Amino acid sequence: VGGSRVLGRRSPPLQALSRHRFGLNPAGQALELEDASSGGSLAGGGAMAEGERGEVYISSDPQDASIIKGFKLNYMNMRDASTGQVMWESPADWTSKFFVEELEAHVPKALLNCKEVSREVNFSSVEKMDEFKLLQKVFFQGKCLEEWFFKFGFVMPDSTNQWQSTIEAAAEMIPAEILSGNVTIETNFFDGRRLLAKSLVRVFYD
Repeated sequence: VGGSRVLGRRSPPLQALSRHRFGLNPAGQALELEDASSGGSLAGGGAMAEGERGEVYISSDPQDASIIKGFKLNYMNMRDASTGQVMWESPADWTSKFFVEELEAHVPKALLNCKEVSREVNFSSVEKMDEFKLLQKVFFQGKCLEEWFFKFGFVMPDSTNQWQSTIEAAAEMIPAEILSGNVTIETNFFDGRRLLAKSLVRVFYD
């Protein structure tokens, strides 16, 4: 998985840049992460249970829940990396629903034709995070097909931050008609090894 770097830490907004390729984490490179509310560990890269599609979740640990309470998704968009054209933007109501319910993303089919997609996320945080990172799991018809790991790093308290990632498309893509409505993306939010929350988005290709 590609690395990332943080720019302009002296004053908000912060910006992190990272580059990734579609594909499962290689065997033997599991991510050792922790669910503070249960005390258990979470390992990325392993096989998922049949019928799994992801979930919406907030940690019951008071410290972790406080971080999520002060976290706000301002907007997210996806662009054709070669032209900079915005292909999709998150609806305004996502801000209040992000960690509450399964969301829907209606994405144009043309996005699947892009060789590279640039994703921009703008978020605010009331609380400090020492090592903010995401683990995204892509489920298709009940099976986890891909996992992507994104590392942002330090988040200052009371800051607004911008995060850009570039994702390269796979050589062969499943047709949009088959993917549409059958793909869910679970995003796991971490501070270091501590699991803070999960969001879930069902993707439709219109």
